[in-house]
Amino acid sequence: MSTATQFETNKIERTAPAQKKSSVSKVITDVAPDQLTRVPEMKSFKFSHSLGNFPALSIPSVRKLTLRLLEEKRFDQVHYRKGGPNKTKNSDADSVNDVLETIDSLETAGAWLRLTRVDEINEEFGEISEIFYDDLERLYQRDIRSKVMKTFVTLFISSPNEITPYHIDHSWNFLLQIGGRKTVHLFDADDPRVVRPQDREGFYMKQPSITQNHSVPGIPYDIAPGEAVHHPVHAPHWVQNGPEVSVSLSFGLCLHSMNDDAKVHQVNFMLRKMGFNPKAPRQSKWRDSVKKGAINLISDRKQNSFDDVVFSGVRRLHRVMKFARLTK
Repeated sequence: MSTATQFETNKIERTAPAQKKSSVSKVITDVAPDQLTRVPEMKSFKFSHSLGNFPALSIPSVRKLTLRLLEEKRFDQVHYRKGGPNKTKNSDADSVNDVLETIDSLETAGAWLRLTRVDEINEEFGEISEIFYDDLERLYQRDIRSKVMKTFVTLFISSPNEITPYHIDHSWNFLLQIGGRKTVHLFDADDPRVVRPQDREGFYMKQPSITQNHSVPGIPYDIAPGEAVHHPVHAPHWVQNGPEVSVSLSFGLCLHSMNDDAKVHQVNFMLRKMGFNPKAPRQSKWRDSVKKGAINLISDRKQNSFDDVVFSGVRRLHRVMKFARLTK
């Protein structure tokens, strides 16, 4: 069995739950004509949704969900911070009270909370995500499920005026605003002034964050409850919360094609360090095949997570390089 197949059980599946938990029949409700023209171009766009101020996503409900995750020792699904973007922590058995205090002090603490894979623990969120993916296939008029290895349904809760720094993501993302307001500043990933080949290569080698080119303007998307914005893969963005506590629900899709591209970027990083000017992904099939094969050779045979699929080869390479430096 190939490594891709081992982890493929986590891709989107159409399910038929025995008892419907959600009253939602449609998540994506409208895309304005000027935004609709951006959809087939795979650009960022704004749309409307049906989950604004959704009761199951209220702050009291989020607190209960967080407590359940902690009680079930799902610590890898709860991440939080207080006092600045560089203080993010993963929860553990000793931080339960700290996490709950973070939620209770959202109004004043400069806090941020991320709950991942919430569809695994809440049946209603699972059903809503299936409805969303159906809506997405109708919007793009294509089979999206077959192109997806893994989906991520993530809740973000953050304090008034909190800022999420400039960064890029591996996943194809749709951010739905549930409560409060925020402005998402999105930049064009296809503009070489915004994202250089070296930026993508560094990202997939766990290098420092991408640096913003302030001479190139982005698009500010102001989103309120019931509004959402699409983030294309690798589209740099930073986020500014409004004056209220913000609750957002993110649907992220990890595409098979982007996992393949990631391995090409990893080899290109090393080639560029050696003085070569490597071809970007999808410019040469045989070169891409050789590069992917090289990374697959050093990747973990047993891959238990998305991170293993994309980064296990890089982790092993870093260990080898560290050993080589120590034995010089």
